[in-house]
Amino acid sequence: MVMRVLILTGGTVEENFAKDYISKWNPDQVITADKGLLYAKRLNIKPDIILGDFDSCSKDIMQEFSTDKKIIVPCEKDDTDTGLAIQKAIETGADEILMIGGTGTRLDHVMGNFGQLFYAHSKGVKAELVDANNRIRVLNHEDTISKKDQFGKYVSLIPIYEARGVTLTGFKYPLKDHTLVFEQSLAISNELEAEEGIISFSEGKLLLIESRD
Repeated sequence: MVMRVLILTGGTVEENFAKDYISKWNPDQVITADKGLLYAKRLNIKPDIILGDFDSCSKDIMQEFSTDKKIIVPCEKDDTDTGLAIQKAIETGADEILMIGGTGTRLDHVMGNFGQLFYAHSKGVKAELVDANNRIRVLNHEDTISKKDQFGKYVSLIPIYEARGVTLTGFKYPLKDHTLVFEQSLAISNELEAEEGIISFSEGKLLLIESRD
């Protein structure tokens, strides 16, 4: 049985979108990271684990939730609250992680959250970061994306830092055995032409971003 863990964290959350997406995703467990607890309250979601240093959310809100698993961490630490939440999700046996609230105005945290997707991937855990306009995940060396499950029209690949042997089949702009590097924008805003697109690469790391306007 696949265990799905939702992480609500403190970036920007479009609440109507989040409520609908979370309902369809149907998590088995919910972890809130700092201000993510406020979003849980607004979305009427009961967290299983409450975690954070609470520099962006009042500790008083914790008293409104009955869970026994309340983890308060120091403000001065080596990980972000979101990073600690990802680690906790993996410790509790997550097979899949959905992160909502991981994008927003703090670009340092957004980039750090991209890194957390790679951390989960390195542990064999599927993870995606979703907001109202984007769905982001790390690709395996061979992966697929289909029109019936597509999040948005645009499909972009971001190499970290370099990806070799990249081949795209079923896309408007195909590639064959190409090297993508971070400072080039070659693989931004591609589109599916076939019902299913195949993405493969031999070396490196690739981030997939599906976007809609």
